[in-house]
Amino acid sequence: MSESVPASQVSAVLAWAARLSAGPAGTVETAAYLTAKAAVLERIAAEREQGGWTPEDVTAAAEAAARARETADAAALLAAAGITTMEN
Repeated sequence: MSESVPASQVSAVLAWAARLSAGPAGTVETAAYLTAKAAVLERIAAEREQGGWTPEDVTAAAEAAARARETADAAALLAAAGITTMEN
């Protein structure tokens, strides 16, 4: 059975998001944040699956984690390519 995601880990990711939203951030920091966010969401999804949540809740958590991982991977590619800002 997977371990619960510590509240302190969730709080740290939320605080990081708040810092990033306060001003411009480079792609390396943004990619690191998105990777941490994806990891938390993946752990939450695994926890829900192990914890007997409804199939709908498990699916929603897994889909959120997958979207977060895709975004993190894209940001990491931008950072690796030397693109220094993320714009639409």
